[in-house]
Amino acid sequence: MARYLRDRKLLDKALFSVATEYGEETLSDIEGAEVITGRLDRSGIEKLIAEEGFRLVIDATHPYADKATAEIKAAADACGIEYVRVLREEKLPLKPGVLMADTAADAAKMLNDVEGRFLLTTGAKELGVFSSVRDFAERAIVRVLPSAASLDACFQAGVRPASVIAMQGPFTKEMNLATMRQYDLKTIVTKSSGGPGGFLDKAALADDGFTVIVIGRPATEAGVSLAEAEKRMAEIYG
Repeated sequence: MARYLRDRKLLDKALFSVATEYGEETLSDIEGAEVITGRLDRSGIEKLIAEEGFRLVIDATHPYADKATAEIKAAADACGIEYVRVLREEKLPLKPGVLMADTAADAAKMLNDVEGRFLLTTGAKELGVFSSVRDFAERAIVRVLPSAASLDACFQAGVRPASVIAMQGPFTKEMNLATMRQYDLKTIVTKSSGGPGGFLDKAALADDGFTVIVIGRPATEAGVSLAEAEKRMAEIYG
């Protein structure tokens, strides 16, 4: 989306709001993009809309950011401006070795029924759900973003320091495969986060004999494609 605006010389019409430094880094190659970093609640978003005089709010948060989406939509509605939710394309690899779970809690139950060590790539916020898995401290390897908040969440959930991989993705299949082999892992747990999140490269591990547990997207998710969102921007800004 940022590249779309850059290529059409419309970056001066946009302000990009990201929650973390990682989000800011993803826009670092877009010269001229104005970025603000830090999580905003509804009141903060409303204040930003009022100050900047926006005509359109595009919500491009990841598929599992349901709370953030609710806050963004509520703020846009309160300010009386148009809200557009962008959906990431979902390609579910239905193949042997890939198991679907409706929620993180369901994925945790599945881990109780499989043997061996497992890799969690679902984010630091979900760790509390998985901490009740059988022999969690001995079996779990956790990959999270390299931030103090992520590390604190790991230790709060009972993850051993030696079992934490703090790295910034996305990761190639080769790197995922190397991780699975180095830590003698049998299962990986991930979310259907789309191409930008490296989902397909994780799901491809099923081809190498690993079990892949995929937490499906929220059933209530609704919105438009990236192309449709770009079309709407063009209609408003030219």
